Amino acid sequence: MMRKFFTVVILLIVIAVGGYLLTGGRGGKGPSPTGSLHKQEETVASLAVEVVPVETGDLKETTVLSIIFAPESMVPVIPQTGGTVTQVFAATGDRVTKGQTLFTIDDRQLQLQVKQAEAAYEMACANLAQVRKGATTEELKQIESAVLQARASYANVAAECQRMEELFQKGMIAQQQLETIRLQKEIAATSLTAAEARLTAAQKGASQEQLAVLEAQVKQAESALEMAKLQLSYARVTAPINGVLTQFTVEVGSMAAPGVTAGIILNQGRMKANAYVPESYINSLRVGDQVPIEVKAVPGVSFTGTITAITPIADQTTRQFPVELSVVNSSDLLKAGMIGTAHLTIGTAHNQLVVPVTAVLYEGEQAYVYVVEDGCAVRRKITTGLNTGDLIAVVEGLAVGELVITRGQHQVKNGMLVEVK
Repeated sequence: MMRKFFTVVILLIVIAVGGYLLTGGRGGKGPSPTGSLHKQEETVASLAVEVVPVETGDLKETTVLSIIFAPESMVPVIPQTGGTVTQVFAATGDRVTKGQTLFTIDDRQLQLQVKQAEAAYEMACANLAQVRKGATTEELKQIESAVLQARASYANVAAECQRMEELFQKGMIAQQQLETIRLQKEIAATSLTAAEARLTAAQKGASQEQLAVLEAQVKQAESALEMAKLQLSYARVTAPINGVLTQFTVEVGSMAAPGVTAGIILNQGRMKANAYVPESYINSLRVGDQVPIEVKAVPGVSFTGTITAITPIADQTTRQFPVELSVVNSSDLLKAGMIGTAHLTIGTAHNQLVVPVTAVLYEGEQAYVYVVEDGCAVRRKITTGLNTGDLIAVVEGLAVGELVITRGQHQVKNGMLVEVK
């Protein structure tokens, strides 16, 4: 019995000591279970977050579109007369100015036509002057001789013109050759008519009607002379615009043909580019708007384009609207075929409440943010406006100065204690 009694006493002492050690003793300084649990709950309920105050500002919403550059002016070099090239003054890649001679064509026949036209004009003027003052017997004989010569000359040219007409119908001569002989026939006919009129006037004396005819012949001969000079000028082929000469294949001794392109001149002082804009943005653009442009092939250089045309009809394939841009290329860094990126402004907002885009959360289509009020995260529904990619306008739901959570917003819940860092 005594042994069992001592065993029970020892067991009670062990239990008492263990309990004392676990509780830190009555009135001890160790933590109580209740205090430890309360602190754990506080740690879980409080979350460190970062915030920004709601501010006002101006926003500009842009969209990025790809563009391809092309010269604003690209004009072909087209001879207006044909013949053998006698001299060449330019080559592919040369920078040329408007009016600069690029090459010349054999103009000997054209010079003869000018001389014939000059002679016809002088004769018409002489006839008119002679009729106005009257003719002597000796002058009548000279006039009659001039008429005979004019008739013979016209007959020869007319016969040659008929022969050339037949050769042209058979495809044996060029159109230019036929036009040349036709012009010669016209000049010869004018000379004959003028000579005959002069003779008639000299024989009978000039009437007002005859004087009017002779005056008209002078004007006709003058026009024929101007036409012959114009044809002669076509033998000197010039640059139609300022720019760089490309695809130029003319060589001395080669044949130039009227209407056949001999080269192309590119004016790259200004470049143009087309952007295809979705229908949701097209009404936000206006002719004259300035557009920032970046070009991957020209890093570190900024370009500015100006909208010059907005096509009111959508492309049938893409259902997007072509918009043409003009870009100053004074440094000549842009080349035809380069690809660029245009940043089109599709909306602006002034003096709007703004917050970072990353602060805005969504539940379906409803946007909301968390603001800090009295140390707690409070969920706030908002209505948003323009979005720049970094900032977003808030139309309703916030006020200036409120603190919006920008870090930790995905972890907090409505009413949760937060600690602003």
